[in-house]
Amino acid sequence: MTDISTETHWQAAREVLHSLNLREASRSRRLVSGHRASLPIVADGQDGRHFLLKYYLPFPADTILPAGARPDDYSRREVGFYRLLDSIDPERRDFPAPRTIVVGPGDPPRWLLLEWLPGAVGPAEEVISQEHVTLLMERLAAVPTDRLLGRRGFPLEHWDPVGYHDRIRTMYDAVLFVLGEARWRHVQRFFGEAVRWTDGRKHVLVHGDFTEANIVVTEDGKPFLVDFECIGIGNRDHDFAWFWIHSTRHHEWKRQLLARWFGGSVGGDRIRAEWGIRSALAYLAIRRLRWGYLTHGDEDPRQGPNLALLDAALEGGHELFPS
Repeated sequence: MTDISTETHWQAAREVLHSLNLREASRSRRLVSGHRASLPIVADGQDGRHFLLKYYLPFPADTILPAGARPDDYSRREVGFYRLLDSIDPERRDFPAPRTIVVGPGDPPRWLLLEWLPGAVGPAEEVISQEHVTLLMERLAAVPTDRLLGRRGFPLEHWDPVGYHDRIRTMYDAVLFVLGEARWRHVQRFFGEAVRWTDGRKHVLVHGDFTEANIVVTEDGKPFLVDFECIGIGNRDHDFAWFWIHSTRHHEWKRQLLARWFGGSVGGDRIRAEWGIRSALAYLAIRRLRWGYLTHGDEDPRQGPNLALLDAALEGGHELFPS
């Protein structure tokens, strides 16, 4: 049975489509926003063109957000980033993302209309290749980050060891019981060392939620990125670590992807890359532990695996980075 509040938002989104002279396509309900921050709805135009409406949702009062996040950050970031792309690459010749059609009214806008990118038919394992993954990360790193800094009303994420550590400190009360004092002190020392190793690396554009769900490969084999609700700048290894740990691919495929990412890095460059990945994974594990504790208390069913991920990130070495 459909929740009343959810149906109310669907109806409001359909009214937006009607005002734009569009109609909802039958495949709309298959789409899900990863952060539950929006309703993505595929729409058809009278001229045969297809569009994607992102209708941004208010979070329920009891929603547990990431530490330091505000309810409207997701919509502000995504709309702000599309506006930036419209100013520097309106036709998306350089950056692989959908083109903007219309930005809704309001501050932040309640909705955003984009071109619809139909993906190639088939399972992700057959459609999304390692070449697609690395190409998209290269395109992210090529975007000039100075255009993101100082933008009015743009809650820029800082995905780097300093930013991770700042967030983790705000999680103290929620995760101390799970981690214990000894592991908490280990985490503090770890991030101090991570900052030392990665300090001075050039910041790059970071997607923030780089997973297969946010990659679209079209029928002609071109990869695109979607869902920029967590866009930011910082650690060049963040998106790789996010993709690597969330991927359900075969172990050997992931091992090859790791080798591709490290490439010919040796010496200090290899060590800095490892610290970049480890710090991102440690942050992710602690964020998961916070959410699990606030949601389930002592009965968090994922506490064991997330503690194991944290310990592996803290220790590094062959167990985390097999040769």
